[in-house]
Amino acid sequence: MDLTELKRLFYLLHKKGVKAVLLGGGEPLLRDDFGKILKELKKLKIKVFLDTNGDLFFRYQKLISKYVEVIGLPIDFPNVSYRNKNNLRAVLRALNHFKKLKKRPVIRIGTVVTKDNFKKLKEVGELLKDYPVDIWKIYQFTPQNYNALKNRSLLEISQKDFDKATKELKKIFSKNFRVVISKRKDRNRAYFFIDSDGTVFTPIDDLDTCRQVKIGDIFDKNTLVKWTKIYSPKNYTNNAEPTFNFKL
Repeated sequence: MDLTELKRLFYLLHKKGVKAVLLGGGEPLLRDDFGKILKELKKLKIKVFLDTNGDLFFRYQKLISKYVEVIGLPIDFPNVSYRNKNNLRAVLRALNHFKKLKKRPVIRIGTVVTKDNFKKLKEVGELLKDYPVDIWKIYQFTPQNYNALKNRSLLEISQKDFDKATKELKKIFSKNFRVVISKRKDRNRAYFFIDSDGTVFTPIDDLDTCRQVKIGDIFDKNTLVKWTKIYSPKNYTNNAEPTFNFKL
């Protein structure tokens, strides 16, 4: 969508009572009009959560500090990244930048637990203690979309191992920052995404495979009504509150 279409979308969400949105991707900071997007949402008093890989953070750091309520950044290992060889360095540079600010967004670090990092999670937690992190959200791996499904056997750990590891991490690090455990079952029917062409879809997970189920087009007046008929109110609330850092 171009900016004109996005303005129309934001106004629609505002009229429907939406209080906060998550800007994700892909990578939202690739858009040249990202600053204008933030200002449009601010006009409508819609809170902004930004989910970014951090590589382009310094392109918009002033606007992010001014307009973004919560910023999500990924750290999956204490010394490398799944994304590219410089990604962890970029994320840590962004975190160092926030150390110097009196006013900053709530900082949420996201970690997806896999066979690759399963035994290094404590090291990740120790790393985060050196930075102004408010929330550490630890995700159970979800076999969803092409690459995740293709690499499932290489990445997925058992439910038992995930529960044991995250319980221990919560015990160790809760005194340093809020530790949020995001299990697959808790994300089922918990939210909807608006794709770049306006398509609305929601995750439906039978705990074998997670499917992105299309609901309709965001500008179709029946789409949001359809979503309210299939979503999980409990999962919606339990996901939204730690994501946006406020009570519903």
